Amino acid sequence: MALKKELKRNHNPDFLFIEPSEMVVTQEIRNVLAMGRRDISYEIGPLITLVNGPDFDSLWQDRSFLMIGQMKDADLVALTRSDLMDERSIHEIEQRVTAHASSLLPLSVPCNVGVRKVMAAVTGQPSRKLEASAEYQNARKS
Repeated sequence: MALKKELKRNHNPDFLFIEPSEMVVTQEIRNVLAMGRRDISYEIGPLITLVNGPDFDSLWQDRSFLMIGQMKDADLVALTRSDLMDERSIHEIEQRVTAHASSLLPLSVPCNVGVRKVMAAVTGQPSRKLEASAEYQNARKS
């Protein structure tokens, strides 16, 4: 919710589409958005897949095929609630996900970890260069 508010406050896009069912693969969304461009002109922003970090193991066990479909065509995959996880768990998830996604960004809104990178992806504006793990470690220390 905080990211959505920041996006609205600072960039005010005409539309922000959030698919809440967790049952649609990214390629299907991309295809539907592209079909709409036949009738009207609009810019399609990045497709970001959010993966719930603390629940990853159970989700992966029950829905790995669906999760792969959501991650493989995403512009960015963010591991949410990463502040509730230890570095080892995050690294293990990265190992499983890298075959299906170009990268995994730890994201924690309360600790402000990864938020700038998500906003940069959405807005197309450059973000400051920080390694996610270093940013994460600094946030956990404070």
